[in-house]
Amino acid sequence: MNDAVTASIVRFFRAVDTRDWATVRALLADEVVLDYVSLFGGEVETVAADEVVERWRALLPGFDATQHFLGVPAELDGTVQANVRGYHVLGDEVWMVAGWYRLTLTAGDPARVAGIVLTAAYETGDRELVARARERAAGWGVFRSGGRSTP
Repeated sequence: MNDAVTASIVRFFRAVDTRDWATVRALLADEVVLDYVSLFGGEVETVAADEVVERWRALLPGFDATQHFLGVPAELDGTVQANVRGYHVLGDEVWMVAGWYRLTLTAGDPARVAGIVLTAAYETGDRELVARARERAAGWGVFRSGGRSTP
């Protein structure tokens, strides 16, 4: 795996966790295949990148913090794969999801994320934090520049 691919992955997840939506969008392909079926059920989706960003903007600012720890990414079977632990903090509560990401990337510099598959292994904490964070973000409103307003 080359340095440009590694840099794109690191920049992408850091941008998600810091709510840098312009960078998130710049590092997404125009359409993204999202597969969170192992965690939430449902179906695999192909979603326009702008819609992916809007979905995350409507949720993630409702958490006090998120942090995605990735293991060493490796190219396997035409994708980049890495272990992950995703921490989602709201007040003194933490919902953590552990598993593996399989990312499909475009060629180029920067490499752009065209597919995200999460294979969840286990989770700790209360998944209900997702609904509470979404309500909190909706109640505050989200600035287009990427941050959140305070209540």
